[in-house]
Amino acid sequence: MSIALGSCRPTAEASFDSAEPAARNAAIVEAAAKQDRSAIPDLVRMLESDDPATRLLAIQTLTRLTGNDLGYDARDSRVVRSEAVERWRAWVEAEGLGKSR
Repeated sequence: MSIALGSCRPTAEASFDSAEPAARNAAIVEAAAKQDRSAIPDLVRMLESDDPATRLLAIQTLTRLTGNDLGYDARDSRVVRSEAVERWRAWVEAEGLGKSR
């Protein structure tokens, strides 16, 4: 018996700007797989997500791409996470990678 896997594809296209968490997470996974450093500003933006899975994927990918976590922990309170996001934004600017949105 053969099973068609075409129907197992994600329904949303991978996009950091999507309203769908699955599409944002897919974009993060894609950036990690491609080791896409140009995605770093978007990954920093994803650190502010309300979705804990998105935050975790984003910091894991940033750590993989940069070798740093800059003290960010996806489980921290919003206030503590915001301080770490500001460190990431400063890092992005210092590296000349463009402004995170």
